[in-house]
Amino acid sequence: MPPISRYTRTEKLLAGLDVATTTGLEIGPLNTPILRPPHARIRYVDHADQQALRTKYANDPNIPIDDIVPIDAVWANKTLAECFPGEQFDYVIASHVIEHVPNVIGWLNEIAAILRPNGHLILAIPDRRTTYDILRRETTLADLVDANFRAASRPTPGQVFDCKANVAAFTQQQAWAATQPNAPPARFASLAYALSQAEQSRDGAHIDCHCSVFTARSLLSLLDNLLELQLLPYRLERFHIACAGTNEMSLILRRESPDAASEPARAAIQALLQSGTDTEGLSLDAPTPPEDPRVAHLQQALREMQTSTSWRITAPLRALIRKVRGY
Repeated sequence: MPPISRYTRTEKLLAGLDVATTTGLEIGPLNTPILRPPHARIRYVDHADQQALRTKYANDPNIPIDDIVPIDAVWANKTLAECFPGEQFDYVIASHVIEHVPNVIGWLNEIAAILRPNGHLILAIPDRRTTYDILRRETTLADLVDANFRAASRPTPGQVFDCKANVAAFTQQQAWAATQPNAPPARFASLAYALSQAEQSRDGAHIDCHCSVFTARSLLSLLDNLLELQLLPYRLERFHIACAGTNEMSLILRRESPDAASEPARAAIQALLQSGTDTEGLSLDAPTPPEDPRVAHLQQALREMQTSTSWRITAPLRALIRKVRGY
């Protein structure tokens, strides 16, 4: 059976957080922020202001530009701390943003710099297996370290090429469909197009793409590795896999002191990796497509037959037949 959570999306992301009395920051809210005033004391930051975003998405039928929220600060050619000088936040939210970030390590540390001690970083992250990234390999630790050494401020030519060359005609609905196609999904673009996009990136253009790609296990493993290298000042608070019908994992981190021992934080992650489950106890190896009801019925009938008395009584005869037939 596909994994079904007992929590809503809001409960996963905001559990235990009093948004009425704490101060938060949402990164890249566009037209669908997680929180809105006056219900929450929330501010917004993006790579451009409201008008520039409306212009950028004017021809995108999926983005109602009149719903794009006002932006409090533009995070472009300065650090996040410079965007909000002298300010600290109780929590920071980023929904489907981290995968677009060229330098994940640097980005996570910039966020830590404006979080209060024990403040929370709340991330909604797509699982590769449920998106058009289905054909791509997971981002590696070497990828993250290299981007950090380069201090990448826009998607690199390699990131752009990998995304554009491998983006596939695949949706979360297909990921959870009862029956799966026999052949891999088709790629959207040609290699020549991917190369041309990478060349534009090399020449200085900002080509938006999914710079990083994760699954539940790869995301937790990367976090564990980064903590081992003492490259991040966080510890795991909660982690939820992408459940049936969705494409989104939920990762909630708590800011730690930069000199805090990494062992306790790593132990919490390793416990999930070893158990193979998320905070809720659901398998990290989902999504597993739902069973075809006909297949499930036949499998149940087989299990019942194999536990029946007649099956046990005829076991010697079946063994003899296998011996005679040579298998």
